[in-house]
Amino acid sequence: MAQQLAPKRETHRTARMAPSNIKYISRREGSALLDRQARKYLNMSGDEFRRQYRAGMLDAEDSRVIRVSFLLPLAKD
Repeated sequence: MAQQLAPKRETHRTARMAPSNIKYISRREGSALLDRQARKYLNMSGDEFRRQYRAGMLDAEDSRVIRVSFLLPLAKD
C-alpha cells in the first residue's frame, strides 16, 4: 500500500505557526555566553573549558559539561 503524503495546506499551516521569537547571536555574543555558563557551572573560563573539552580532560557524562558543551558551536574558534 502506498504511503499517503500530508496535504500541502498542513505544511503551510505548520510553517505559519513556527515561533517568531528566535534570536540570532554573533560569535562574540556566543563566546560571552559560553564564558558565563562555563564559569557558572564549572568555575572555569570559556577558553579553558574549550581547551579541556577538546583535550578530553572533562567528564563527558557530567551533565554540567554536556550543558556547556552545547554552546561550543556558538562561540568563536
